[in-house]
Amino acid sequence: MKKRIISFITAIVTAAFALSFAAFADFKSPAEVQPIIDEITAFELKKNGASDIQDWINGNLTQNAGKSSEWYAITLSKYGNYDLSDYADALENYIAENKISSSTSRMKCAIALLAAGRSGKLTDEIAENSVGEQGIMSLIYGLHLLNNSCSCSRYTTDTLTSELLSMQFDDGGWAIMGQYGDIDVTAMTVQALAPQYEKSETVRNAVDRALMFMSEKQQEDGGYISFGTANPESAAQVLIALSSLGIDVTDTRFVKNGKNIIDGIVKYKLADGSFSHTYGGDSNDTATVQAYLSLSSYILMKETGARMYEFPAESSVTQPESVDTPEITTVAETAPATEQTIQTGNETVSPAPEAKSDYKPVAYCIIAGVAVTGCIVLLILKKRRLSNFVAVIIIAGAAVAFIFFTDFRSSDDYYRGGSLVKENIIGKVTMTIRCDTIVGKDSSPYIPADGIILDTTEFDIESGETVYDILTEAARTNNIQLQVNGDYIAGIAYLYEYDYGDLSGWIYHVNGDTPFVMCSDYKLSDGDVIEWLYTCELGNDLKTNS
Repeated sequence: MKKRIISFITAIVTAAFALSFAAFADFKSPAEVQPIIDEITAFELKKNGASDIQDWINGNLTQNAGKSSEWYAITLSKYGNYDLSDYADALENYIAENKISSSTSRMKCAIALLAAGRSGKLTDEIAENSVGEQGIMSLIYGLHLLNNSCSCSRYTTDTLTSELLSMQFDDGGWAIMGQYGDIDVTAMTVQALAPQYEKSETVRNAVDRALMFMSEKQQEDGGYISFGTANPESAAQVLIALSSLGIDVTDTRFVKNGKNIIDGIVKYKLADGSFSHTYGGDSNDTATVQAYLSLSSYILMKETGARMYEFPAESSVTQPESVDTPEITTVAETAPATEQTIQTGNETVSPAPEAKSDYKPVAYCIIAGVAVTGCIVLLILKKRRLSNFVAVIIIAGAAVAFIFFTDFRSSDDYYRGGSLVKENIIGKVTMTIRCDTIVGKDSSPYIPADGIILDTTEFDIESGETVYDILTEAARTNNIQLQVNGDYIAGIAYLYEYDYGDLSGWIYHVNGDTPFVMCSDYKLSDGDVIEWLYTCELGNDLKTNS
């Protein structure tokens, strides 16, 4: 019996070690990366009820042209001989029938049209009306268009390149705002500048500085952190940038602690083939498609030397016409969400405090009853050894201690309104929560007409309290819904990241500045002014709203 138990434990340890090793494998070759792409493909086929990739293109991707299909369409344009004409027709119709207010969204559609082989009047019109209209991101996307022969009377490739180069910070990076580089924006800028790297010494020097910046920002697991949050999308952008320059992931500048960028992306892979935005989180559409795009960009570079954003570009890499869909385990079974959600409406509600039921005395009685019952059973079975009764007492004692040191409460109890009583108060801060940037964008009942979710409210602070602490306190006392993955804020008042574009989500300011640390790491001081703001353009659209 003991041998069986030892064998069983050994098998579990061995399996755990194997899984751990697989999760952090040192990916180096396309042969190791292609199965990851195939799993994403299988996940999307199963999710969309498609029999093969062409069926997926003609079905879901065409139906969602202009909304959520573009990065997948761009990726698939580089492989095999897939027919993207239905998708391109639908995208042209979407552009004609909808007012796309974001210049970067318009240009993303134009890039997708180029990928589908539809260059011409429409893509030129988008370039003419969009390049440079919305800060640095519109310059980056604009350079992709001009690199692919789109025309714009206000810019040439050279003048657009010069303007981007003039925006590089002293640390070698680029960002939408502030004085320090942001990893995502830097990587995306490098992707746009890549075609000129070998042609211009000025571009080469600037990109080399950016490479140093990206190398220094890489974490020990091979990945990256953006706005204080470790995520696969930032690593994906760096991988596309390196692939655009022909730099392999084995380059020593981008290997930390034996881990490369692909390791930093693949650690977020879930059992069903999709990817999460935060480690251990739920399946996330943006994380999944960015992993798909970046890993495909890497294989494209290794197999053909081509860049993802070169159109037209032929590739010798082939994708199977159909992919067997593996048995998919639900995310809930494989990666439990660390999400806490407060179920309220979009209005600020302050219900009268209700008496909180105290479950602990009842729990203690139940434990005592179970312990007594256990002792009676031992007596009946004549297992009257003292050690048996001691074991029952120890187990009961452990259960009592667990109940004593924990505090289980329902959301109604926990988020029931009322102010928190604090000791050792060191000052006061104010906080507002606003979504001005999306007022009028659609008819969502969760968008207040004035954009104010929480008007300026004062909070006492104790030593060591953070922006995260005050946000969750505000949610408790004002019944504001939150979706929190770990300590990453994914949604406030039912308004979530990516709801209004690839660059949309919540960011916070303190005293008018954007800290580049997680809200749980920013310790507050007396007089600090906190703003939580919804952005559609990674903060660039907040200059007139904050």
